[in-house]
Amino acid sequence: MKKYISAILINALLLQFVGCYSQKEITYDEFNSLPKLEDITVETKSEETIDLNSDSLHHDYVRWEKNDNAITLYPKHLEKYSPTALLEKTDTVCYSKEDISKIYVYEYDESKTIIAIVVPVAVVAFFVIIAAISYEGPNLDW
Repeated sequence: MKKYISAILINALLLQFVGCYSQKEITYDEFNSLPKLEDITVETKSEETIDLNSDSLHHDYVRWEKNDNAITLYPKHLEKYSPTALLEKTDTVCYSKEDISKIYVYEYDESKTIIAIVVPVAVVAFFVIIAAISYEGPNLDW
């Protein structure tokens, strides 16, 4: 049973490293017209990189909104409220369309996925065929 689980995990890890998703640069207008985004990387003209994720376990989660002219972030941080207590505060940071130099989205890449699956299967099939050809079977000479 452990062999099967290991085989599945190794293949899943291989797919993760090959990267079935590709990063694509888009304009702000394209970004604003997209309905739902999972992972976005925004670079500002001041060379600041902002990762906007829908998965709070992946990176530090920041609530954000977009509109025609700006991206508004609502990051949270802890602020000292008293000598023994911290208070969670939410800031509002706005980046206008003109402040943003590049926006990257991650989209599904079918060709990488096919290569990531077909190549290992072909290699395994090749070795199985070679082993089958070279297998002589049991010696039944009595």
